[in-house]
Amino acid sequence: MSNKTLDQLLIILTVLLDVCFISASVFVAYWLRFESGWLDGVAVHRGAPPPLDYYFQLIPLMGFIWSLVLRGAGLYRIEAHITLETVASLSKAGLIALIATLSTIFFIYHNHQYSRWVMILSCGLSVLLLFLNRLAIQRFKEAIQQLGVGVSRVAVIGFNRTTEQLIQAIQKKTGNGYQFMGVLLSDMPPSQPITYRILGEFTDVRSLVQKYQIDELFITSPAIPHTEILQIIAVCEGLSVRLHLLPDLYEVMIGRTRVTDFDGIPVVRLKELPLQGWRGMIKRGMDILLSMIALIVCSPLMLVIAAAVKLSSPGNVIFRQERVGRDGKTFYIYKFRSMRHDAETGVGHIWASKDDPRQTRLGRFLRRWCLDELPQFFNVLKGDMSLVGPRPEMSGLIDDFSKEIPHYLDRHRVKCGLTGWAQINGLRGNTSLEERIRYDLYYIENWSIAFDVKILFKTLWSIQSASRRDTEE
Repeated sequence: MSNKTLDQLLIILTVLLDVCFISASVFVAYWLRFESGWLDGVAVHRGAPPPLDYYFQLIPLMGFIWSLVLRGAGLYRIEAHITLETVASLSKAGLIALIATLSTIFFIYHNHQYSRWVMILSCGLSVLLLFLNRLAIQRFKEAIQQLGVGVSRVAVIGFNRTTEQLIQAIQKKTGNGYQFMGVLLSDMPPSQPITYRILGEFTDVRSLVQKYQIDELFITSPAIPHTEILQIIAVCEGLSVRLHLLPDLYEVMIGRTRVTDFDGIPVVRLKELPLQGWRGMIKRGMDILLSMIALIVCSPLMLVIAAAVKLSSPGNVIFRQERVGRDGKTFYIYKFRSMRHDAETGVGHIWASKDDPRQTRLGRFLRRWCLDELPQFFNVLKGDMSLVGPRPEMSGLIDDFSKEIPHYLDRHRVKCGLTGWAQINGLRGNTSLEERIRYDLYYIENWSIAFDVKILFKTLWSIQSASRRDTEE
């Protein structure tokens, strides 16, 4: 049994259990409202309550509506990880299902006798039970895959940096439903030494797939030319193997492809402009609102810090430095000065290190808690920056970075941010620039309000954790 077959069976099981749990939630909600006595003080029902059989008639309708809503929300996928985002998605689906059920009862059945408390309680209970259902299904899948059931055998054709990352991802975590079998070499010599098992030449792909019972085959692009990819597809016809085209890492991150048409001619659009239109308006509105709140709340603290900086060392309170933002436009970023006033004399544009000797004693404390960044809320309010986005770099470093790192300038398609996806993943300051670009581009192509909120909350947690580690050291 392959991983795909196992997922399909588990999805069917999930749907059946969902209907059972939704039905059970109606009975439990009825008991809570009318028989437990717990809600007598807050819920009033005139006359005798309708019999339980009356609500039993709702179960087919609710099961149908919930199934449609959950399917439309993409909640019938076997996720690798069940997180709090799953709870949020289930809560949204539950609200939609509740509104749809009440609307159907009112406008189609013209029935006003159903208790709203029962409907609301059953919705809340359903969300909880459906979440536990998905958590149990995911744990069940991991358990049986540990026994070798539902594991897909995977091989790759060709080898490059992206292929190696795929292999490492498969091997890093056991129980992910995949077993890496090996590499099929192409005519093109690999760009780096191969330390993984070599199954043979890609010209023998059909016999190798049959010999090793391979379920999924990843073809590496651009390591394999297009003409040879077509040959592989033709040779694998009639075999029960799934073929995947594995593009280069940056081919994925520079933009999501979208199929459109130009006067009836199909066109693949390789790059979208992110955060345009209403998406950009929503993000800008959130920036203005939250930065104003932050400035009001933090204003007493900022006054204390400003006075401390002025009294502790000579020089300006606010440090201004030219940075590069959206579309390559320059602006001046604001920070509380954390270094000596002559820190940049004779050294030019360089990153500050963790134990930089140019830091003042107060500056070291401010940087540990990121308090030196507070004036950047003014940059956000002005529109130079956003709360969340790629961190802006010094203008003197941009030319070198754009020459050394492919697609570096793509991060300038959006406003730079006070915090970002790379920073909460430990890539702050003098860290691997290539890794930071990967995270920045991922953020740009996967932006959502929920993603921004998640990053903001994780930023607070990461600041606390980092400062705790520094204190312990």
